[in-house]
Amino acid sequence: MESKPAYPIDKIYGAFLHRELSVSWLMLATLLGGRHRLEPALIHSGFHYLDFGCGHGLNLLFNAAAHPQASFYGLDLNPTHIAGAIARAEALGLPNVHFALADLKSFATGLPSTGPCRGWPEAYDVVVAHGLASWVGPEVREALVAAAGSLLRPGGIFYCSYNTYPGWLSRSTLQMLSVEEALRAGGSTSLAGIRKAAQILTGFTGTEDNTLPLGKELPGLRSLIERLQPMPEAYLVGEYQSAHQPLYVGPMHRLCAAHGLSHIGSATLAEMFPDMLDPQRRSLVMEADDLPMREVLLDLAINQTFRRDLFAKGPCLPSRPWRRQAMGELSLHLGAAPDDDANEFSTSLGLLGIDADFMRALKGTLSERPVSLGWLLDQSSLELEDLLMRLSVLLGAGVIGVSVPAKAGAEALQPAIAGFNERCLDQTTLGEEIGALLSPVLLQPISISVLEAFFLQVAHSDLASEDVVQLVWMGISMAGGNVKDKQGQPIEDPEQAVRQLQEFWETFARERLPVLWRLGIASAAAA
Repeated sequence: MESKPAYPIDKIYGAFLHRELSVSWLMLATLLGGRHRLEPALIHSGFHYLDFGCGHGLNLLFNAAAHPQASFYGLDLNPTHIAGAIARAEALGLPNVHFALADLKSFATGLPSTGPCRGWPEAYDVVVAHGLASWVGPEVREALVAAAGSLLRPGGIFYCSYNTYPGWLSRSTLQMLSVEEALRAGGSTSLAGIRKAAQILTGFTGTEDNTLPLGKELPGLRSLIERLQPMPEAYLVGEYQSAHQPLYVGPMHRLCAAHGLSHIGSATLAEMFPDMLDPQRRSLVMEADDLPMREVLLDLAINQTFRRDLFAKGPCLPSRPWRRQAMGELSLHLGAAPDDDANEFSTSLGLLGIDADFMRALKGTLSERPVSLGWLLDQSSLELEDLLMRLSVLLGAGVIGVSVPAKAGAEALQPAIAGFNERCLDQTTLGEEIGALLSPVLLQPISISVLEAFFLQVAHSDLASEDVVQLVWMGISMAGGNVKDKQGQPIEDPEQAVRQLQEFWETFARERLPVLWRLGIASAAAA
């Protein structure tokens, strides 16, 4: 056995939310994939959900608020992560989420009979491991997959995401040099160390007139470094100053298969539809005779950097009538401003365009009311798979959202979510890293900025616009914060800061607030 974890337990990782870990998103991805029958009614049941390597626990907290009838469990090796997660769960009033400081290796043969996780459920409907598989050594990775296979109930699903080759072939160069810089600084991780490594690498790629050997071998390295510059510090430090090992998809899928887990799709929705690739890449991918090889070729076609794989323990192929009916009962909601005329969207498959007439018609309809996917199918001349391909792009871009049919009495959940969002707003404006509110419509987190949080606290008051801005300015000042200009620099002049807030509020009230209202967030925040 390994004598120490594959990554330092004294390292504090950033607190991030991922909509792909939401139960409602996993349900939707399974339906779109069409390779496993998972009843949509699951999300209204008392299911069990387990998160290996839960970090700060934000994803579990939002899931627990969305599904108070279910139970959520998370473990991590970092005591700071677990202590913070427990404190947050108490502050947000969530009794149905449980955290433990524990080593996942103890779960490889089932629920441990001793230790902090004793008494937890012996079987789970959903097991997730976000990013963990590529952060641990081979022995721990096998224990992770074995634990998922052992603890999942038949028909349960396993979400496993990980950094992936070939996309990380060039990134690993920056990772290696950043780790070296950290070691020479006494082991400390810092954004400055990554910036220095990036600067050194840029020099070694050469110039347009004189490309050096590294630049010739990795021609995309310079542009990669440029794209990483605006990334959050917590992300960059976590990704590039830790010696994790990206994985190829073939060995990972074979490892899962050896423990009874069958690949059924991806939580990155567009990747389940390789037909959307351009003709050249599509023909290269689709020439594979079997699905496992098609996944290998897909990663080569898109230079994959991060996979969000879904597996099932005992996949049950849904019948076409069942799947069409289940999909038809889903409700579509507009998640973008109706007058946003964008019809090209960045995806892992590349830039994908959606027919402009289809976009206008869909947005026009959804701006008035949600509609069922079944209704949309009846009104459209598209076949189900063609429609799902388009929707996968729009869902990924956040242009639309999807909800499953509500259970009788679901309206009783609204006050609880409103209270949860109110507490999230309070903590966010006090400086806590939350960065989202829970949509009672989609049962998923919706990202909000700190400034949006301040305005949401007073958005539904009867005050005049200038009074709303003054209240927000007062709140920011009392919290010790500041207003930043468009270049991200703090504004020192109070009058200029107020003008900036006024401009922000006018845009927010016109464009963003109606979207949050449709998704049930603005109304919940005001309750």
